[in-house]
Amino acid sequence: MLGLPGLGSAKNVEGGEHRVRPGDTLSKIAQQYGVRVANLAAANRISVDATLRLGQVLVIPESGVVYVKPGDTIASIARTYHTTVEEMLEVNNLKPNSIIRPGQELLLPGHQRVSSEARKKWGAPKQRGVVEAQRIGGPGGTMRMRLLDQSGRARAEARKRLSELMTHRQSGAKRLPDPRLLQNLTRVSDYFGGRRILIISGYRKPGGYTRDTSRHTMGQALDIRIPGVPNTALRDFCRTLPRTGCGYYPRSTFVHMDVRQTSAYWVDWSRPGEAPMYARPGEGPPEERRGAVARNNDADSVSGTSSDDESPGG
Repeated sequence: MLGLPGLGSAKNVEGGEHRVRPGDTLSKIAQQYGVRVANLAAANRISVDATLRLGQVLVIPESGVVYVKPGDTIASIARTYHTTVEEMLEVNNLKPNSIIRPGQELLLPGHQRVSSEARKKWGAPKQRGVVEAQRIGGPGGTMRMRLLDQSGRARAEARKRLSELMTHRQSGAKRLPDPRLLQNLTRVSDYFGGRRILIISGYRKPGGYTRDTSRHTMGQALDIRIPGVPNTALRDFCRTLPRTGCGYYPRSTFVHMDVRQTSAYWVDWSRPGEAPMYARPGEGPPEERRGAVARNNDADSVSGTSSDDESPGG
């Protein structure tokens, strides 16, 4: 938790502390910071109807963090925050039989703590959860907004705005992005210090090297890069995200990221406009491998990792 003073009426998504003043109630403080009364009470291990003392210091829950209260289960928390037990277990690295205790902190899907090492290297974002994105070589312009609400769900207006940045370059067609794509973008933004995310390609129609099974055609995929961040670093972080497909293109300018049921990773050595040349992770380009041939099938047939035929260049 960050030891930020709880002054003013703005919502504090970074968490912090609040010193009780005359007229304060738990409900009033919760409203001031945009958090749930039950979560505020659980964070401080008090009941929702507790009497507050002047000068008492309360911990303000960080956005995306849930504090376990007596009687809570993973299932009940998942229902309250409109997610699933499986996602709660995965995000918090818990096993199905794990015991949770009052006062314990749990992350909601779509939120991820940034390690101290990453904060030192990439810096902390000015506003955690706020994503700045720009479309390159297509319509949509730029956006800077919060993609998720306090429960970690994709905001309707954010999905609509992102769909504009994902508009198909040639036809102008668009599609609402998968809500989990907004969760992943928030994680990427926070991890890399809130740097601007460049969108190279978003929604695509089937045709050319884009098959009708590509997640680009379903609003579930983005090709992105971040100025000042090597694609290898973006690739490595992408691979840590749950239920995410990550495609690395050493000869292109982006990293592919999509949402799916099972995580996947593949490497494609093709250049922009060329047919895919998939290789096993760790292998060099096809022409440098004895007897290598360009692999133009799905990544599934090569590395057993991807069911998409993704092509560079959008």
